[in-house]
Amino acid sequence: MVMSRIAHRACVTLARGGYHRFKKALEDVETTQQAVFARQMKLSATTEVGTRHGITPDISLKQFQERVPVTEYEDWREYVERQREAGGRVISGMDCQRYQPTSGSTSRMKWIPYTQAFLDELDDALEPWMMDLYRLEPRLRSGRHYWSISWVPSSLRNQIDRNVNDDMALLPWSKRVFISLTSAVPPWVAYAPTSEASMFASLCQLAACDDLSFISVWSPTFALNLLNELSAQRDAVAEALESGRWDDHARGFEDRPCPRNRTAAARLKAWDGKLDSAFFSELWPRLGLISAWDTSSSAAWARKLHSYFPDATFQGKGLWATEGVVTIPFEGAYPLAVRSHFYEFMDLNTEEVLPAWRLREGQEVRPVLTTGSGFLRYALRDRMAVSGYVGSCPSFTFLGRLDGTDMVGEKLSPDIAMAAMTVATGSERALRPLTLMGVQEPTDGAPFYLLLCEGPEDAGADAMRAERAERHLRGSFHYNLARDLGQLGPVQCLTRPDALQLYQLRAAFKGMVAGNMKVEPLFLWNGELPRAISQPLREREGQSACVDISRVV
Repeated sequence: MVMSRIAHRACVTLARGGYHRFKKALEDVETTQQAVFARQMKLSATTEVGTRHGITPDISLKQFQERVPVTEYEDWREYVERQREAGGRVISGMDCQRYQPTSGSTSRMKWIPYTQAFLDELDDALEPWMMDLYRLEPRLRSGRHYWSISWVPSSLRNQIDRNVNDDMALLPWSKRVFISLTSAVPPWVAYAPTSEASMFASLCQLAACDDLSFISVWSPTFALNLLNELSAQRDAVAEALESGRWDDHARGFEDRPCPRNRTAAARLKAWDGKLDSAFFSELWPRLGLISAWDTSSSAAWARKLHSYFPDATFQGKGLWATEGVVTIPFEGAYPLAVRSHFYEFMDLNTEEVLPAWRLREGQEVRPVLTTGSGFLRYALRDRMAVSGYVGSCPSFTFLGRLDGTDMVGEKLSPDIAMAAMTVATGSERALRPLTLMGVQEPTDGAPFYLLLCEGPEDAGADAMRAERAERHLRGSFHYNLARDLGQLGPVQCLTRPDALQLYQLRAAFKGMVAGNMKVEPLFLWNGELPRAISQPLREREGQSACVDISRVV
């Protein structure tokens, strides 16, 4: 306990300078961003791509915008893969520390270069956020913290550098030392041969940590998955904590110490496995703050997660992508991480691209990043609204992803899907709509959309939800046309208590880690549906489980 307090004090000291620099930058966004722009141009001028675009150290912003188009990852894939395979400065102005894998809802794997310049940019956002956390919740100044590791699918663990699994590798060495002294789960947990072994070891470390004061995850569904796994594996975790020895659940950790906590083991043995706040307050009585996504499609899951820890403060995440950081939580708002990258924003109504200092409150925009990794004018597929200002710096509300679906020309967007789910489920408190899933290869008939919800099973209620969703989607011109032409079947709905687990089956399909995925309001399922979803739908055929209202709309 004394050591953790000293380590926390050191972390505060290290973060204080970045906090004050960020506060100062908030007052003069244009000057700050112009300095970041000049820094990025000096780096890019030394690269193959920079030379190709005529980048020079003294290039003006206007010249830069004229010479370099707005880009997405596919514009960079060839260059990144060539640099990753052969080295050199193809897109990055300095050597890469690592290549971080990531994937969108429909895209194949992307590899993001992480240079020291880029890591420094992330640190420029991390310091003020951490300092703000310590100021917001004093309980964080003692006890241990859990930072979700960068989970990597079992199938990829032998293909990538082990540092990719270690989030501490993103930090300067001084912060690594002090944060490692306060971590509830040691970084070596990420190095297991399989995700399952990493999960079990994480559960053991967390259950043994009776002074846990902070939980930081990206998706709230990941934290919910941890709690469900703790329930499902409570006997095995209890046995490990009581004996202080790993079993077959944690293969690969034979030479690592297994935590021992007989009090926690007894609590787990007495637990009936039901997820409730009473049990978790006994297991982690000092938990002070939880940080996770809480906007757009994550909002319902954030509320569910917080309900298990009502005495803890809950803070939403800013917009962090593998490609860069856009906003951070700070003093009750989500201002631009103005000292990190150079930012432009595409107005989604006019498609005009503006620098940060020319934004207006109320604009809906898409962020465009130029970063120390080498990406120039890289557009993220995120939709944000300018919600206000902190000093002269714009603050944002995350609205959702821009990725849409288009199986036969219906051109659905996440916004339309969210609205359809809201209309379909109304104010049913026991119900949580997850997603509108495009099913491209049904067993028979035309492709269709499946509304997947978490709640008690009721085929009759599902029929009404499907009807309401169908009616709403019929208000979309392209969807309505596709239905009239017979290219799409009517919406179907499936509600089950284990719907979140069914949703996470797509993780295995995409080669990702279940529970480490953000629940998206709209996505395509390519290939055959899992039996757990297809079987109930087949059983409902002929029972009016879904209503085709095409003739009455």
